[in-house]
Amino acid sequence: MRWLLLLSLILLGCETPIRETGRPKLSVMAWNIWHGGREDGEQIGPQRVVEVIRDSGADVVGMQETYGSGRWISGELGFHFHPRGTNVSIHSRYPVIEDVSVFEEFKCVGAIIELPGGSRVAFYSIWLPYDAEIWAAGTREAKAREEVIAACASSAIDLAEILEQIHARLTAGGHADLPVIIAGDFNSMSHLDYIESTREQFGEVIAWKTSRVITAAGFRDAYRSLHPNVNRLRDRTWTPRFPEQQQDRIDFIYDTWPDARVVEARVIDKHDEQFPSDHAALIVRYSQ
Repeated sequence: MRWLLLLSLILLGCETPIRETGRPKLSVMAWNIWHGGREDGEQIGPQRVVEVIRDSGADVVGMQETYGSGRWISGELGFHFHPRGTNVSIHSRYPVIEDVSVFEEFKCVGAIIELPGGSRVAFYSIWLPYDAEIWAAGTREAKAREEVIAACASSAIDLAEILEQIHARLTAGGHADLPVIIAGDFNSMSHLDYIESTREQFGEVIAWKTSRVITAAGFRDAYRSLHPNVNRLRDRTWTPRFPEQQQDRIDFIYDTWPDARVVEARVIDKHDEQFPSDHAALIVRYSQ
C-alpha cells in the first residue's frame, strides 16, 4: 500500500506543472468600439461593449474610438483605465506600472503592465489613418490598383515612426528586454492575406506596406501565426455591421514575445442582442 501512496504522490506532483503550462498567461483584445460604443444608444451600446469584453475573458484591451466611454467601461469591468487623448486607451485587469506612450496622443498610448508573478509586458493601443475610402461597395472598382494601394499609405508612414519611437522609449527607460504587444485598428490589410494562393478570395495579390513594416521590425502577427490558412470571411474584422462592404482583416495584434505561444486567436462579432461596433473584436491568448 505504501508504494501505491508514493506513486499517487508522484503522479499528483507531475500533474500540477502540466496544468500550469497549459493555462493561458495573458488574453489580449484589440477593438475599435465605434464612436464610444454609442451607435445603438448612449447607455445600451457601452453596456454591450462591456458584455462582449467580459464574455471574451480578455485581460488587457487595446481600444480605439474610446470617445468618452472608457472610464465607465473599465469601471464596470473592474479594470485599470489608461487613456491618452480621446481615441486610444488601454483597459487592464493587471496593474499599469508606467506610461510609455509615444507619437501623437490620438494615435498611440502605451503602458508597462505587470502580470501575475511579476513579469511585465509593454502594451500599446494604436489607431492608424487611411487616405481614401476603399471598403464601401464599388469604391475599389472605381480606382486603379495604384490608387487602392495608396489609400493605405499613411498607415505605413505613421506605423514606421511609432515603431521607431517605441524602441527608443523602451530602451531609454530600461525596458528594452520586455515583450512588446501592439493592438489596434491599422486601417490597412495584410501582405500575409493578399497572396497568390488567395487570389480567388481577394481578386489580386497586394504586398500591403503597413503589415510589412511591422513584420520587418520583428513582430509576429499573432492571429496569422495560429491561422496560416487564409479565410477572408472568418478572418475579417471589417465589418460585421456592413456585410455589403469589403470584408477585410484590418485590426491586428502583433508581438515580440518569442517564449510565449499563441494558443487561441479569434474574431468576435456576435452579441445576443446586437453587436455594438462596426469593427469585430480580435482576441489572442498567450501561454508559456
